[in-house]
Amino acid sequence: MVDSGGLWTPPEDELGEALQTAQVLIEEGRADEAGPYQQRVIELARERAEGHPNHYEAKHLMAATQYELAGSLNASGRHEEALAALHEAQLGYTELQDAGVLDATCFLADVRARRAMTQAHRGHGATAVLEMDGAVIAYGQLVGGEDGLKHQPDFARVLAMNALILRRYGDPALAVASADAATQLFLQLADQINESPQSLSYARYLCTATAVSADVHAAEGRLDLALEADEIGLTTADTLADSDSATDMRTLVAALVRKGKHLGIVGRLEGEACLRTAYDTDAETAARVVEELDRGLPLTLVAALENAEIKLGPFEQYHRLVALSEPAPGMTLATVSGRTDPESAAQRATELAELVKPLLSQDGNAALTLGMEAHYLFAISSERESHRMRFQTEMYVPIWAQLLLDISEAYFQAGRTDLALDLGGWCAEVATALIPYADDNALMKDLAGACYRHHGNLLAATGDLAASHHAHEAAEQLQLGR
Repeated sequence: MVDSGGLWTPPEDELGEALQTAQVLIEEGRADEAGPYQQRVIELARERAEGHPNHYEAKHLMAATQYELAGSLNASGRHEEALAALHEAQLGYTELQDAGVLDATCFLADVRARRAMTQAHRGHGATAVLEMDGAVIAYGQLVGGEDGLKHQPDFARVLAMNALILRRYGDPALAVASADAATQLFLQLADQINESPQSLSYARYLCTATAVSADVHAAEGRLDLALEADEIGLTTADTLADSDSATDMRTLVAALVRKGKHLGIVGRLEGEACLRTAYDTDAETAARVVEELDRGLPLTLVAALENAEIKLGPFEQYHRLVALSEPAPGMTLATVSGRTDPESAAQRATELAELVKPLLSQDGNAALTLGMEAHYLFAISSERESHRMRFQTEMYVPIWAQLLLDISEAYFQAGRTDLALDLGGWCAEVATALIPYADDNALMKDLAGACYRHHGNLLAATGDLAASHHAHEAAEQLQLGR
């Protein structure tokens, strides 16, 4: 929902009509149809802002609508365009904040959260996890502030999104913590949310949270908690299905499948009725959800460490790394950044990275789980500008770069090209930090060149030949010392 932030009142003309139509379509779960109306809002707002550098109302409307347009583009599968729209939204909100006319903290957090979902749609899961981590942290700070109460529903929404991404690309233990927190907050705020014009949107995010909760609790044998989440999700999805939205109907079918599967595990016959209803309603969606459930979850950090100890033998850092499964002091463990402080993150990432290469040939799943967790900790330490990452770059960044090179190649060999390309992009970016050391250190130069070439090879494999050429050219110039 486009939020004016108090800067403007929707006009009663073509712009207002287009804005209202887009909003209605979004609330009805038909975001894929809202794009043309949002494009028209942006065009008309831009016309009003032209020649008026201080026309902040129109600029805010453009930024807010670019954000909403990204959601519509995602619903239509146009993810690259969605990222471009989010970039425009971020620029617009930043301009308004710099001008002192708007506190854009929550808006920028929303942009980051939607960008995370967009990256997840593209299969760029490593970037998605880190983008969403930042959004959760931002909203956590907002709910702890003076106006915390008004931000609580959106904090729940972002926690639900975070849970979904972590279920796919992170630690399921973090995912279920985020999902359970989102569900609890949604239920606590039920009266407030039901009076909100965005109540249907919040209900959809509640369904997302309960689905993740049910999946993880069931996988860990906590069937009572899984069925409790199923019941909340199914009740909510049943209410949503009264709309004309095909998306909401698919959500109901997914909830029926989950409950049916989990009832079957505990031997209750009504599970068969749930599954039968789901298949009769939408067999394609039901089959997809069954396949997803049968595929299971990624390894947790703790499970990967246990596997590493079995395959590699006891290692000295085991207990320090297992301790990452508990929240750091003052943190709630629903994000990767909640595992430890930024300074310790670089150390723990290094210790995880030491396990990856020897483990890859013996237990690829465990190695990649540890590798991704190491990457997340390195990235968080870097983004928070820890002392180690800023002033001991030559110690930590080469380890990070080699780790990315190894796990990106492993994902590519496993056929997960999108995730390999995502990590390859990170690999090239991290390699850039090695360049100041390359002239005096042949190993640094070779590693940076290998990162650029690897990224170039992945770009070529995915058909982006122009970008691949630039990456290989950068590697060649580095080798020649230019």
